[in-house]
Amino acid sequence: MNILIRELENDLFLITAKMITELMNYHRKLNNAPKEYWQTDEESQETLKSWIEQGNVFNIFLDDEPAGFFYVRFGGQNVAWLEDLYISEQYRGKGIGKYAMKRLDELMAEKQVIAMFVDVIPRNTNAIKLYRDCGFDHLNLIQLRKNYDKSLDKKDDIEILGFKFKKY
Repeated sequence: MNILIRELENDLFLITAKMITELMNYHRKLNNAPKEYWQTDEESQETLKSWIEQGNVFNIFLDDEPAGFFYVRFGGQNVAWLEDLYISEQYRGKGIGKYAMKRLDELMAEKQVIAMFVDVIPRNTNAIKLYRDCGFDHLNLIQLRKNYDKSLDKKDDIEILGFKFKKY
């Protein structure tokens, strides 16, 4: 198994945009979002254009086949944000995500980044486990949400720091 990481090249723009659609709609599926909120490939192309302007997008390959991507944004004070990491469904469970994270760690060391942040929705327990396994062990920020459309309310409860919330 040969895993390779390369910065996004023009010939992979549409393939990567399609993976962004899959990622965004995976999140929407996790949250039971109505179909009218699901992302289109055209919207993902616009998303990818803005990502390229604001940060760096890297493709992840398994045996020369595009298997996923990650998007990193850099900020002041030598910090970075792992905005998104995606492995296509057929490639999951093969260690590709962990390998990509190791390569990302190397890139951060090269750029002398002192800390990296990642946001994860609470329902994405597979991502939380991956990030924990890859060394993300500091709780940095808790984002709270208030639904005005009560049809968006969830039933699953979660306790954080002694407070009870709905798990989004």
